[in-house]
Amino acid sequence: MKNIAEKQLLEWKEELNKQRQKQAQAQKVLQETTQAIQMIEGGVQAVEMLLKKFELSNQQLNKEEQVQESKPKPSK
Repeated sequence: MKNIAEKQLLEWKEELNKQRQKQAQAQKVLQETTQAIQMIEGGVQAVEMLLKKFELSNQQLNKEEQVQESKPKPSK
């Protein structure tokens, strides 16, 4: 009976070590993917802001062109 209990204890300790290693690997993957997601989200936000800035700049240029076109041209 003692041998069976010792064998079972050894198996459980080995399995516990395997599961702890598996957990550590999973935590590392989670940390790496979380960091990658945050970097990508930052890039997306930066490009969205840049595109918005370009759009506002283009709108301003269009307004200035319209104002220039609507001014009467000097007669000769």
